[in-house]
Amino acid sequence: MKLRIKHIAIVLVLGAALQSCFKDVITYTDYRIAILNQTTSGGQTTPATLIDSYAYYVDTTEWAVLSYDDALAGRITNKTTGEVLSQPDVWGTFDSAAEFQTTLHLEQPISMLVVVDPELRLYAYRKYELPENLDQVLTRLTLSSWRASHAASGWQVENDFYTEAEEASADDITQN
Repeated sequence: MKLRIKHIAIVLVLGAALQSCFKDVITYTDYRIAILNQTTSGGQTTPATLIDSYAYYVDTTEWAVLSYDDALAGRITNKTTGEVLSQPDVWGTFDSAAEFQTTLHLEQPISMLVVVDPELRLYAYRKYELPENLDQVLTRLTLSSWRASHAASGWQVENDFYTEAEEASADDITQN
């Protein structure tokens, strides 16, 4: 009887161990972004109301967005060869009523994510490495139109239309 209980216990332990070996691995992530706009230094942030987003399955060490016009058109350029890609691997979805308005469904180990705000004429990009077994990432991105460029939570934000007068004006507003 004791031997039989011991055998049953061994079979149950082996069964549990084998089950964990065959569990599903999640190989995608829904990258969800709450995008906020800030038009003055130290000013209030407001949810973005119109955003384009996309991803290429490339590395930002080799590829770049060269201008606002390229970002708006969905174009990236290889830093070494000058090759241009203009068909993103993933287009994001946008829902202005949601807290996390933009979603990119990513399925490759490395991605270059791009966000474009046509109202403020800003764009942002970043490298993203797909984690294993993480089906959703929630993050925030603040686009500050009163600055020429800035880094924000792993993003590089660019304002090709920035003028020094804008930043000086923004500084005057916050000092008064």
